[in-house]
Amino acid sequence: MLLLLICVVLGLLVAGGFLLLLKVIRHRTCGRKKSMSGLFWHYVALRIIGWQGFRQRQHLEVDSKNVQRIQEDILLQQLRQNQDTEYGRQFCFREITNLSTFRQCHPLTQSGHYNEYIQRIAQGEENVLISGRPPWLVISSGTLGTCAMVPGTTSTAADSFLQGTALCLSTIFIMYPEVQEMARFHRAFSLHQSDSGIPIVSSTPLPPFATKYLSNLDSLPAAALEITSEPELSYVCLLFALWDKTLRMLEATTTLHLSDTFTYLQNNWLMLTEDLDKGYLNPQLQLPDSMRQQLNFLLRPDPSRACELRTQFEQGFEGIARRVWPELQVILAMDSGYDDLAGDSLREFYCKGVSVYSALYRVAEGLIGVNLWPKKLEQHYVLCPRSVFCEFLPMDHLEEGDQQPPTICMWDVKESGLYELVISNCAGLYRYRTGDVVMVTGFYNQCPVVQVLFRRSQALSVRGERISEERFYQTLKQATQLWAGARLIDYCCAESSIQGPLCSGSDPHYEVFLELRGVRNLSEEQRYKLDQCLQEACPMYKSFRFKGSIGPVRVHLVQPQAFLQLHQYISTSGASQMFRILRRKEEVEFIQRKVIS
Repeated sequence: MLLLLICVVLGLLVAGGFLLLLKVIRHRTCGRKKSMSGLFWHYVALRIIGWQGFRQRQHLEVDSKNVQRIQEDILLQQLRQNQDTEYGRQFCFREITNLSTFRQCHPLTQSGHYNEYIQRIAQGEENVLISGRPPWLVISSGTLGTCAMVPGTTSTAADSFLQGTALCLSTIFIMYPEVQEMARFHRAFSLHQSDSGIPIVSSTPLPPFATKYLSNLDSLPAAALEITSEPELSYVCLLFALWDKTLRMLEATTTLHLSDTFTYLQNNWLMLTEDLDKGYLNPQLQLPDSMRQQLNFLLRPDPSRACELRTQFEQGFEGIARRVWPELQVILAMDSGYDDLAGDSLREFYCKGVSVYSALYRVAEGLIGVNLWPKKLEQHYVLCPRSVFCEFLPMDHLEEGDQQPPTICMWDVKESGLYELVISNCAGLYRYRTGDVVMVTGFYNQCPVVQVLFRRSQALSVRGERISEERFYQTLKQATQLWAGARLIDYCCAESSIQGPLCSGSDPHYEVFLELRGVRNLSEEQRYKLDQCLQEACPMYKSFRFKGSIGPVRVHLVQPQAFLQLHQYISTSGASQMFRILRRKEEVEFIQRKVIS
């Protein structure tokens, strides 16, 4: 009898504790209501991600104090793993036992070095670069800024999530303890396959376990992730995010994607608020009937929220994020470093007053670094010593035409030094020049902390003058300030040789395409201001202009939403990233068709 009484009491205590736990969780996730099971799995996901992130932070603390040993171990592990592949036998991986031998035996490489191997993998050959066959191929921007494919592996995906995403989410939960749920703005997943059936993806997929955890923290219903059209997915993501007034975090893959999402909101808010008012999706959306029914079932008419949103949208879109989500605290989106415009658009216009946290320095080839300081304005990354093996090419020693310049290792870099990053990974890339130029801003224990500056391939040069994308953008901002009332929405540029006969003017020059707000047109005198600013900023460009060997910049204004359409066009054509300096004739022709002045 006593034993039964004890069991009853314990059962009541457990049940009471569970109900109290659910009440606490419901209070902390007080936006769109969830079922009891949804609340439970939400809590489980928070705890698991927090625990995994905490463990990864501990590992980073230890590894950052033993950088040389960890890096050498990672390199030798990569070589042993692929020593019996065709590539491993060609470069005698089995005989390499130390870093010095590796650097002697294997040259520096660029994306073109791997084209033949990748093509054979795509056609179905196994044991070429990695053991067996890769689960997917990832579209990369390549060393020279042109599309290339690189093998992906499950270990690369798991490392990227655990060492990167989980660690940074755990950091957010500590720095912003009220953040319990987020609105994730997804990219549409369009599946392409190689000739042998290997999936070709634009970014490394999340491991299945990570997808499960993150979906429990997402305001978007899981059914919506099956949408394959970019505009429709953007619409549905926005609709469910706008419905939840209490959101404290927004997440997107990149600042460019989130900036495009806000641009889409600015052009479609009337339809979005109408759907919130009525509680069902607009018939104009191209969605399968079954998916429409699932999403409509989850929606509820909310006239008061719709009215509240209309009032805010009618006041304009400066600072709109904090006005529609008053409790918003942080935005999680990767800032490439060599595309400042998207980040500036969020910080200075749409998301004024909200921290924009670029948590990861991640490329198609793998995770490079993590940002441990969510509240700092500048984005600095601690290099992850256990993710890829890193070498560095000092920029002040690089000479044009030198294919094999000397490199230094992670433990030899100097603070304030500028370097091109070279990596070796477990997916079959060795001494691979990424093209990214970084500056070492300090150290985290022995790990370099870097700031991504620009890509070497992303520079304008028609006579050898080389104006980096970052410098061009800063000069364009300066010129925009001289155009009274103008606000720069987006831009891209190209060297005149890309356009061929389409291009006006005989002398080589730059073609610049702008989307502006606040002005309808620019006079020829105003357009020439950009050329004058470039001459002031770049002495070599000024010299060529004075000699007449470079023609003046041609400035074109494009119609509203032109760049949103360009980004979608580039995404559907298979490119993994949008660059401001266009290298493909088809892209230049696309934006040329949007010119209005």
